Amino acid sequence: MAPAGSADAGWAALAYGADAVYAGLPRFSARAEADNFSTEQLDELIGYAHAHGKKVYITFNTLVQQQELPDALEALALIDGLNADGVIVQDMGVARMAKRFFPNLELHASTQLAVHNLDGAKLLADIGFARVVLARELSLEEIGTITRGCGIETEVFIHGALCYSYSGLCLFSSHVSGRSGNRGRCAYCCRQTFNTDAGEGLPFSMKDFAVGEHLEALLEAGVASLKIEGRMKGPAYVGAVTDFYRRRIEHRLNAAEQRQLLSDIQTIFGRPATDLYLEDANTNPIDPTTNGHRGAVIGTIGAVRTERDEHWLCLNTDRALQKYDGLKIELPGKEPFGFSATEIRLQNDRKKHLKFEVPAHADIEVKLPDGHPYLEAGLTVYCSISQAVRQRYGFEAPRPGTYRQQMPFNASVKLTPSGVTVRSGQTEIEIAETLGEARQPEKTIAAIRKSFEKTGGTEWRLDQLAIEDNGLFAPASVVNDARRNLLEQLSAELDTKQQQEHFARLEALVQPPAESGEQERWSVKLRDLFLLDELTNEELEQIDEVVLEGEALSEPCRAYAARTEPRPPLRIALPVIQRESRFTDHASRYEVANVGALHQCRESTDLTADWPLYTLNTEAAEQWRELGIKRNVLSPEDTGDNLKALLGLLGDRAIVPLYQHTPLMISATKPDAGDTLSDRKNKPMRVEMNGDEFVLIYEEPFSLIEHLAELRAAGARHFRIDLCYGIRDARHAAQIIRSAMAGQPVSGSHDGNYHRAL
Repeated sequence: MAPAGSADAGWAALAYGADAVYAGLPRFSARAEADNFSTEQLDELIGYAHAHGKKVYITFNTLVQQQELPDALEALALIDGLNADGVIVQDMGVARMAKRFFPNLELHASTQLAVHNLDGAKLLADIGFARVVLARELSLEEIGTITRGCGIETEVFIHGALCYSYSGLCLFSSHVSGRSGNRGRCAYCCRQTFNTDAGEGLPFSMKDFAVGEHLEALLEAGVASLKIEGRMKGPAYVGAVTDFYRRRIEHRLNAAEQRQLLSDIQTIFGRPATDLYLEDANTNPIDPTTNGHRGAVIGTIGAVRTERDEHWLCLNTDRALQKYDGLKIELPGKEPFGFSATEIRLQNDRKKHLKFEVPAHADIEVKLPDGHPYLEAGLTVYCSISQAVRQRYGFEAPRPGTYRQQMPFNASVKLTPSGVTVRSGQTEIEIAETLGEARQPEKTIAAIRKSFEKTGGTEWRLDQLAIEDNGLFAPASVVNDARRNLLEQLSAELDTKQQQEHFARLEALVQPPAESGEQERWSVKLRDLFLLDELTNEELEQIDEVVLEGEALSEPCRAYAARTEPRPPLRIALPVIQRESRFTDHASRYEVANVGALHQCRESTDLTADWPLYTLNTEAAEQWRELGIKRNVLSPEDTGDNLKALLGLLGDRAIVPLYQHTPLMISATKPDAGDTLSDRKNKPMRVEMNGDEFVLIYEEPFSLIEHLAELRAAGARHFRIDLCYGIRDARHAAQIIRSAMAGQPVSGSHDGNYHRAL
């Protein structure tokens, strides 16, 4: 499966051997800044793919806010009407709407759902998903275990860019800039420079993923779909990468050819490669020096020679070069220096003739531009643009309109002395015209059929046609008018039918305002019960529930049960990442944060869901409720308007995240930094551990305490104080709890997207 971030990329992918492509609509796509597709482009792509035995999947892999449900419903209707082979979703509300209203639309779980264990895939299978795109962080063994045991198809990434965080669990861009990665608007904060103990660097910038020699192992594991990342990439890149893997799968490349093609791909776009954790859990996939395109290594600087007032770079090139190819040189501690090879010659040419092309493994000289930086011998030289490679991956797109999808219609035509009558189903068109006897009656039927086959740029194509000519002749203009009027009427009736169906679906989405009969409740979430030690008995009595996160909690639970002072009821929270579940059934009240944990706890009678099981709309809330969730912690990246809209509809089922050090990124990868660092605005940050995962937080907490009154007015009755990260000690925890319950804002806090659009 190859990426189609634009129409040209889609054509390139199919031309170079993709079995399927994935493409996005202008809205609700996790690559909102890709070109994406108009309805007409998508229609033609799907028509072309189906005509050639290929498939097209539509990405609907973003979170949807409450007021967007009608638009989301309309988008699903469009996808269904275009005959897409499936829809890739993140939001469980979108999944529920698809299942309710478009049951023939195949559901694929996006990698944004962060499915990283067998139980998660099993839950998706239970509720009707046909395929799950697994988290990139998994090992070959984990992929095999899930694929063999889940009962649905699995899909894995094999090539392309990597996010530092588990996909779907990154709130960094959202909290920093209001550009949510869960809404397709990521600002790529992990690619930016940070101040660390070792100075300025790129502690979160990941190398690009490439499965290398593990491709065969993935196939043997039974993976159904091998996915190339790159909807922000151009057609040359998509074509080249697709061609490489097509030929690898079909065993049409020897080792030398593989190396050459990978080098060619690097000239289009390339970072250093990593196979991440497929085989080695101790891999270091961070590239702390450069965050963008480098190119293919072609050699090192031998010398820089001065000739008159010109400077010439001398090197032995590993690959053939052409005039105007791009070269890039890494400079220690600085940005790479790039330039175009406008003048090239061979070192051993005494006449110093300039060449359009030089061969591989030749000693060459390349003229340096004026103002170039100091370049010392031994620095690595890359080919960042190869004209030859880009030219090689050309393609021919079909002529517009050739593969437009059309709906079949049946019709009957009857000629009478008074005119032409055309019927299709219950639709009838009459054209009044005096008709005489046909002079060449043997040609009448063929002429009428030819006219009705001319559906041109309409959405219709003729399937079956019955003709009763009664020996009469109808002018072509009259028959054409009859056909045109019929198709216009069919289109109008179809539009009316679709509008009626849409309004009926909208009615089914309407949910009455919630009745709030419950008293106000406060819950405190933490990872260590000692954080409650500084609270008085009176303060503990104000806490309605303590939520303790962990997987093996028997000792902390017993210690808590042994307390003589007031003990708020205890709820056990399972961590958001459970690569190897150590779940033991020792409680009746659970909080879950990944779909696998929800599957593990499916027999529990008292379940809540933490914010990573996103609830930004009532359809998502209903899907979670149908799976046994009684209450949902709303998202800390949501806007104030959407929070208040949900509170009015969900009432007591909604838990408001009032205070927390939000995990900006949750990762399996150790950053190239110490525990403390700061961003470009000098905001202090911290890396904390949660089990085997690395969690980045701001020292500045997220807090909605200042909005407590308006949240109460909107219907909020349950508030959450989350102390899992960023809290120094029990005294600090007590200060936060007291401030929150008293409605006193915490100094130095931020309110996320409360006043912003998401």
